[in-house]
Amino acid sequence: MPARLLVLFVGIIAVFSLSACGNPFAVNATSENIDDTLVVYALSEAPLNAPTALNTFIPVAVRTDPSQNYDLVFDIRPDSTGTPTAYVLPPRAVANTASAGIIRDSTQAFEDIKQAPVNGDNDSTIVPIKKGDVLIVQSQSFACTQELVTARQFIYSKIVIDSINFTPYDAFTNPDGSTIRLRIRVDPNCGFISFLDGLPTF
Repeated sequence: MPARLLVLFVGIIAVFSLSACGNPFAVNATSENIDDTLVVYALSEAPLNAPTALNTFIPVAVRTDPSQNYDLVFDIRPDSTGTPTAYVLPPRAVANTASAGIIRDSTQAFEDIKQAPVNGDNDSTIVPIKKGDVLIVQSQSFACTQELVTARQFIYSKIVIDSINFTPYDAFTNPDGSTIRLRIRVDPNCGFISFLDGLPTF
């Protein structure tokens, strides 16, 4: 067989092989999306050792402490008019070197958001929140640091604020005071942005 025809034949075989077996260079998800319900305390009025922050990768509520890995911090404090207001803070807003960005969505229902946007997030300033708000979070996870492509070094999650208790915390008379209850769905696969049920495909 002439050399040129041999090269063409090998190329055709390779194309058919890729079509039959899929793209060997494709990145596949290994973990299904995770759902959880969590409670965090307001940073300004939290009892000792109470969780005031959120690690979205696991996900788990943790203390706002240098020894902890966290992506979001929650607080309740007076706004400029003196009205108690709930806030979410990215790590850089509390002098933490971790990288996480927030997009607040007050127009879409939690269930209607099927995928995360990959830009437009706020990674340095506090964001006021109210009941029903949805937060889309892009966090740079330690689990994804081995990824060579920068876009794949992030994980994405969506959070809905279910309730905010503005009454002051008291260990005996009001143990649920100064708390924020939320639901979260995390896509734990590096670089994947899907919030659909089951194993993500994108």
